[in-house]
Formats: sequence, C-alpha cells, structure tokens
Amino acid sequence: MDLILTAIISWAIFLLIIGYVLPYVKDIRLARILGWAIVIGTAVFSILLTTNASAMHRMIAIASLQLLSMKVIVMVEAYRGKPGLNVLQWLAFSLGWFGMRPNLFEVFPSKSLDGVMPFVIKGITRIIIGILLLIASVYLQKHYANVYFLYELVMLVGLSFILHFGILNLSTASWRFSGVDVKELFRSPYKATSLKEFWGKRWNMAFSEMTALVVYKPLKITYGIPLAMIASFLVSGLLHEIAISFPVKMGYGLPFLYFVLHGLAMYAEDKVVFVKQIVSNAVASHVWVFSWLILPMPLLFHHVFIVEVVEPLRDFILSPLRDSILSFI
Repeated sequence: MDLILTAIISWAIFLLIIGYVLPYVKDIRLARILGWAIVIGTAVFSILLTTNASAMHRMIAIASLQLLSMKVIVMVEAYRGKPGLNVLQWLAFSLGWFGMRPNLFEVFPSKSLDGVMPFVIKGITRIIIGILLLIASVYLQKHYANVYFLYELVMLVGLSFILHFGILNLSTASWRFSGVDVKELFRSPYKATSLKEFWGKRWNMAFSEMTALVVYKPLKITYGIPLAMIASFLVSGLLHEIAISFPVKMGYGLPFLYFVLHGLAMYAEDKVVFVKQIVSNAVASHVWVFSWLILPMPLLFHHVFIVEVVEPLRDFILSPLRDSILSFI
C-alpha cells in the first residue's frame, strides 16, 4: 500500500480512537484544548503529507481528515465528560454521516423510520439533474467561457446537486432505514430570504450544527451574540481555506474573505435599517441573498481551484459519457 495512503489511514484511526476517548475527559477546558490541538495538528499533518499529490487528491485527503477531526470537537462539546455513544454508534456517526449531531445515533441500530423512499427518489433525481448540469457546463465552457463565472457556476451547481442534494439524500434515506432520525442537510436553499436564514437554516446544516456547537454557543455567553456570530464565520473561512486554497497552493485568503464579507453582510441584516428593509421585501430579499452568494463566489472557488480540482472532478464523473458529450457539443 502507498505510504501516504497508509499514513492517512493511520491518522484517521488515531482520530477515531481519540474521538471516542476524549469526551470522557470531565475537565471541559482541557478537553477543548486537546480537541482543538488535534484539529490544528490534523490540518498541518494532512497538508504536509500530501504536498506532492495532485490537487484533487490533496483536497479529498485534507477535507476528509479535517471533517473527522471536527467530529472529535463536536463529541467533546456534545457530551462534556458523559459520552453517550458506544463504539458502533461512534463509528456510524463519524464515518457514515456528514451531520454533526451525535445524539441522533444513540438509538442506532433501531427499527426503520418513515420517509425513506421520498429521500431515495429525491436523491436519484437530483443526481440525474446534477449530471445534466455538468454536461451543460462542458458546453458553456466551450462556447461561452468568457462570460463572468457562467460555466463555473453551472458546474458547481451540478456537483452540488450530485453531492449535497443527491448522495446526501440517499445517505439520509439509509440512516432513516436504520432507525436514525436524521434530516436533510440542505433544505431548499433557494427559499432563503436572508443570509441568516440561508446559513443558519437551509445550507449545509452539518456545518451550521458544528459551528453553533463548537464556536457560537461557547462564545455567546462570554462575548455576546454579534461577536460569537462573526467568530463562527471566521472559523468557517479558515476551514474553507484549508479545504480549498491549501490543496492547490494558491488563492490564500480569498475563501476567508468571502466568509468575512458574509459575516458583515449578515450582521448588517440586523443592524442597518436600509438592509433590514431589503430583507423584509419578498422580492428584494431573494436578490440580496443570491447577489451575495453568487457575485463574490470567485473568491470562494477561485480560478486555480476550479481548474485543478473542480474541472477534473467533473471530467471524472462524466468520463463514462465522454464520447457522447463530445459529439453532442
């Protein structure tokens, strides 16, 4: 087995052991220090280990280990010296689900819950839509590559349909079939009428659950809601830097800036009268939200990441259809 892959698997096993043991530490401050040290150590380890790997493989390795390390912090905050998951439940939560609510797995395994088939149907249809969008992005890249972030946006939306709305809905179905009361992690984001609603209630609930548990709640009592909210966005920016900029060794600071801007814009939704009027309007609120999401998106998914990670991932997914696509466009 490749030495780098062996090292990655070994570190993942280390995280699994630590993630099960660390919640037994009753001193919450000590547990937090150890947990965050592990998160930082995991980032440094994965970045240095994969220096010579391709950008796409680096991204997968770095993001996967970072996700697993954040599960350790979540367990510390969720149980505070009184862990509630046995070994099987911890492994199911840490390796099998993208969400960040370990308490849902306290009943695993259990009898099947309702709502399984709707998630299966939704997952399959979203994957099909995603593939069609990826094909459309190939066409747009060939004929309209100079239009501002057009093919890139369609490509990203297509990948999102496949992963966020397709595969994750199939995962939701499988866990509900196993008796775990998980819910959708991406909940009709197009309905959001404010950035607060988008980030807090509709987009990537796993990330929202994690930042709320490990950043927002611990800081809210001491420093107040505004600073806790801004800190949550800063942490989000740093984590996206690790997953986006470091794999391609370029674009440092751009994803972080994207989340800083969103944190400030979300703060303005509660504090600036003009902005409050915008988000209270049925039409203007949607324009506000998606302007902030789309217009600065090249900061988050900068050009080098698009070229070295997103496009190869798209091409890999479409590789079985390559001949048909080329003849079509």
